[in-house]
Formats: sequence, C-alpha cells, structure tokens
Amino acid sequence: MALNHRVVSSRFPYLPLHLALGDRTADVDALLDTGFDGDVVLPPGLVMDNSQPPDEYLQWTLADGSEVLAPAFLGTARVGELAPFPVLITALGDEPLVGRGVSDRFLVMLDHGHQVIVEP
Repeated sequence: MALNHRVVSSRFPYLPLHLALGDRTADVDALLDTGFDGDVVLPPGLVMDNSQPPDEYLQWTLADGSEVLAPAFLGTARVGELAPFPVLITALGDEPLVGRGVSDRFLVMLDHGHQVIVEP
C-alpha cells in the first residue's frame, strides 16, 4: 500500500526512483522515455559490481538504429513513495532512464511541461 497515492516531480520530465539490486540501493531521478520499451536503464557505474554477475544480456536497438548487447539485472523499483515492484535494470548509457515497462503501470500526467504527476 502506498503511503501517498500521488507522486509529483517538479523536475520535468524526470521521475524519482528508489532502486534495489541485491543488497545495493540507489535513489535517482530518471528521465521519462516513452520511446523506450524496457523498465530502467542506469549508467554501468551505478549498476555494475564485480561481485554480482548480470542476470542476462539484452540486445537493444538505440535511437540511431545501432544495436548493442547490454547486461541486465533483476531488481525492484519504487516511484516516490508508491509500492515497490520488480524491474529489469539494464546497464547502458550515461543517464538514468525509465521506460514504458514502468510508466505503463501508472497514470502519468505531463502537466504543461512543468511537472510529472504519477498515480497508481
């Protein structure tokens, strides 16, 4: 059960995410990318740990049409104070992204380019 039934981010178009991967956690503001079909992308430095091998490798087609193979890890995410849920975290790029695998779980309102509002 969520402590608050609405998350408002005034850092448009970013969402506050709390991520857990094994015994590691991270709080990030992730760019909302509705063109990305996956769950979460994090820069490899935030995800990669020599003690934990990837759960799998995924092939992604980037915006420029190139294809890459990237390590992916099973974890959990929480948007603001809403209830946590399982996600696949891919280590790729240089900016945290949140895709449709997360945003499709919620009602997401882009309020006039000023804020992002998320409701269960």
